[in-house]
Amino acid sequence: MRKSNIININESLLDAPIYRIMPVTRFFQLLDDKKLALLKPKKWDDPFENTLLNSIFLDCDGREGTFASKDSVYGQCWSLHNETDAMWRIYSQNKDGIKISTTPRKLLTALENCVPVYSSVMCFIGAVSYLTYNDILDKFKSIHLMSTDGAGIAESLLYKRLEFEHEKEIRLIYCGEDDKCLDDIFLFDVNPTNLIDSIVFDPRMDKNLKLSYRLGINNKGYNFNEIQSTLYDTPEKIRINIC
Repeated sequence: MRKSNIININESLLDAPIYRIMPVTRFFQLLDDKKLALLKPKKWDDPFENTLLNSIFLDCDGREGTFASKDSVYGQCWSLHNETDAMWRIYSQNKDGIKISTTPRKLLTALENCVPVYSSVMCFIGAVSYLTYNDILDKFKSIHLMSTDGAGIAESLLYKRLEFEHEKEIRLIYCGEDDKCLDDIFLFDVNPTNLIDSIVFDPRMDKNLKLSYRLGINNKGYNFNEIQSTLYDTPEKIRINIC
């Protein structure tokens, strides 16, 4: 793990918890297949994503061209937010989501272990910076996409508009070969026991359903730190002395 592979993340954040909510079906698929999936940015919801790599470039003679490796970039989004109402409602619309936690160090290490030869120029993790549209354009002009360490390509995916600041995203990025991918998805091996520090069930999930999922997880041989979110629990009555 080299410093150039860690972008906008200081040493103290490398071992800080980060979170990702997924449907329970995908969580069990993770446990069964022991793989994480990175997607091409064009599959992300924000149409502004990958703008720099999709730009038209002009050479010194005024000839137009495109960035050859723009479609060989994959990413996965996590959050520094422990929990928000918006996160559950967006990523667990069927009230059956599971939030998993890990750290940036563990996540990047898992990816690097699957790309042992060229990990220094293919594997990155970084914190997203949220800027105005004009400031993002200025940042794009300063990024060196042709940098031999690959960091320029990764950095181009780490700027979003201020309207998305609530996400507090950490992104795992792979700049690699398309022949290792299928349907715009790059899968890499992980050890769920080593990667996942804890899991949290959707606060709206039925208690009996939660117990059945917990039993299913244990039957697969996993013993995570498991709780159910209390975000929507009824608060205790407050006693106010009016005398």
